Amino acid sequence: MRIAILFAALALATGAAPHPDASAAQASVAGFFAALHDKSRAGFESVTLPDASFISLRQSAEGWTRTRRDRDTLVKSLLDVPGVIVERFLVPPMVRLHGPSATVWGRYDLSIDGKRQHCGVDVFELVKDGDLWLISNASWTIEPQGCAQ
Repeated sequence: MRIAILFAALALATGAAPHPDASAAQASVAGFFAALHDKSRAGFESVTLPDASFISLRQSAEGWTRTRRDRDTLVKSLLDVPGVIVERFLVPPMVRLHGPSATVWGRYDLSIDGKRQHCGVDVFELVKDGDLWLISNASWTIEPQGCAQ
């Protein structure tokens, strides 16, 4: 009987509405993806801290290479990419909150003009600034061969 009650409680817990801050943190990440799609400098700036740091980890036959960029350098490089960029989470990301700190982690894929370029894992770290959740740091893996078709 206790096991049945435990399973019922777990079922109810997983169907609960997300915490408002978790939804707001996810909305900031969605804003980052929208800015990427729209190639909007103002969009990027509205969801990131000015001193945010971005690290990409690219997988190749030789191993992993790491590239770090500040916000301005990242935005400039993304605005220069030709074509329509779409980045999306493959399943709802995990969100962890503690006070004014949040982490959004999830598997993603990225396409340009409808052609998948790569996939991997995104990790966004956010801080609460007033009512806003702003991206302070992000890192992601770039796995060109790791995407399920």
